[in-house]
Amino acid sequence: MQEKSIQTWGHEVFYKEFGDKKNQSILILHGWWGSSDSWIKFSELLEENYHIIIPDLPGFWKTKIHETFTLEKYAESVEEMIWELGVTDIILWWHSNGWAIASMISGRKKIVIKKLVLNNSAGIRNDRRRWLKRKVLGVFSPLRHIPWYKIFRPYFHKLIGAQDYSKAEEDPYLAKTYQNMIASDLQEIFPQITDETLLIWGSEDSYTPLSDGKKMHELLQKSDLIVLQGQRHGIHLQDPKLLKNYFIKNI
Repeated sequence: MQEKSIQTWGHEVFYKEFGDKKNQSILILHGWWGSSDSWIKFSELLEENYHIIIPDLPGFWKTKIHETFTLEKYAESVEEMIWELGVTDIILWWHSNGWAIASMISGRKKIVIKKLVLNNSAGIRNDRRRWLKRKVLGVFSPLRHIPWYKIFRPYFHKLIGAQDYSKAEEDPYLAKTYQNMIASDLQEIFPQITDETLLIWGSEDSYTPLSDGKKMHELLQKSDLIVLQGQRHGIHLQDPKLLKNYFIKNI
């Protein structure tokens, strides 16, 4: 494993690289509050036969954020990174929140994608819940510096299903970025995606439920859905060997 960094979209993006560049490249992008570190064990299981790149997306782990990001800006940042690294015909692997970005990249068709892998991915938004989150967070965000609000906000965020916002609220750029991300519902784009797609889902995922995976499977043109019984949201952490085996078996 090598740890490196690259300049893209005005940010120094830190990333980890595994395996031989002559092998098939996989770009793994973590979810909200994820990091490249969380994918080390999984990548070590694959590095003998694959070339793996895992960046810390702007705003997470070592990569600092200096402006508010939109879905489009994240997509453009990832595309620029791929061009700068000179990797082509990649397997694009997304976990959790990354699917919204993946669908944008796939639809833009500015890079060659060998296959999409959606691993417990977010992207199906409940319109009413999404509207509630945006409205409530917008009203209470100015209170983030008040001591009593800091004490109660984790419980408040859990109540409205916005636990991921708790840490983001400390950074105004990341807080607004989070609101931009939950505002995106790309279900209309899914049927237009022509890349072959493998969906791998944990049956017990409470963050992005299996029903989301089934809905994506219905909407996508070329997709296979693999359900791992008893697994939750972070299969790469809970059982990386199981995830690796099913990936190899179905790729």
